[in-house]
Amino acid sequence: MTPYPVHFNAARPEHYSRVQLLLRLVVFVALGTLSVSFGTIFALVYIALPLYAAVRLASFGSAHAYVREDGPRVTKGLHWLASLFAWVGLVADRLPAREAHETVWLSVDETMPQPTPGTAIVRILTSLPSALVLMLLGWLGMFVWLWAALSVLVAERVGPRAFHYLVGLQRWSVRLLAYQACLVDIYPPFSFSEASPMLPEARAMA
Repeated sequence: MTPYPVHFNAARPEHYSRVQLLLRLVVFVALGTLSVSFGTIFALVYIALPLYAAVRLASFGSAHAYVREDGPRVTKGLHWLASLFAWVGLVADRLPAREAHETVWLSVDETMPQPTPGTAIVRILTSLPSALVLMLLGWLGMFVWLWAALSVLVAERVGPRAFHYLVGLQRWSVRLLAYQACLVDIYPPFSFSEASPMLPEARAMA
């Protein structure tokens, strides 16, 4: 089975900070007073990325130029967003930091996608099945998150099964957003798994 060209991995922290858990709750309350949630932020990005890609594709006149010129910038933005969502989702225990201290990894293989401005915009609709399933899994993930948060409060750790589920949610969302950004043409799989590549530490030991 060929691995999906968008790869997301995270190292499970050996120790979680109760202070960081409290900080997350403060952020949730602050956003709640503004009637904003991270789900709302994801939805806005879901819509904004195809529109951005359509405008840039029309400007460049070719998919190759868009991927070459904007691909690294968009990937970097997705990496930062994934790191932020990983912190919110108890996958990472610190906010996005410098690469040297990174605990979340995102990479996109070079696959030479061939989107057009029209097909980029259409992805807002064609990606809805994946987005709706992700929303359902995210609703179930709230209970997993609460269990993981209780584990952090009591033992300052998150169990491997809860962590695997939370990482799976992050991986699904990153793949979907990369597809929305027209960095790949292959529809995101309905799967949490990541077969390849290995984490940086594992590659160093191989």
